[in-house]
Amino acid sequence: MASLLQGTLPNAAAARTLRIGHSVRVDTAQKILVVYGTISLGYGFALGIPLSRARMRSPEAPRHLVVAHLSAIIQGAVALGLSIAMGLSQLTAWLETASALLLVVGSALFVAGATANWLQGVGDHFAEQSLGWKLFAASSVGHITGIVIVIAGVVTAV
Repeated sequence: MASLLQGTLPNAAAARTLRIGHSVRVDTAQKILVVYGTISLGYGFALGIPLSRARMRSPEAPRHLVVAHLSAIIQGAVALGLSIAMGLSQLTAWLETASALLLVVGSALFVAGATANWLQGVGDHFAEQSLGWKLFAASSVGHITGIVIVIAGVVTAV
């Protein structure tokens, strides 16, 4: 540990793993969820800028902008939380990775749908059956399938 803190790395494995007390194995599925969760949080925080600008001009902000901002932040935090839950799963690596990808795609489609509705000035996305509405509908496949796999992996492991 001291050599890591001083900037010299004893070997390639130490370059990839910072050990504090003990090492932690991080699977591909967990990495996917952590990377996406971090990007989603960043996007949600960035949407705070146009949201703040809208609120400075009016007591209300566009509904779809608020949805995009909050869903990116919430789903980013959920992805980070699921990366920990995924560590409990004893499913095969390919199934865990598939579930992570399904969840990420579902989340990205949902946030993209809210963003599209905001940028297109959509009122009622159900009535208009907007692009955002179609992206919301498509997101459900990834969300539901992905979370069912994660639940199965976690429940069967504990």
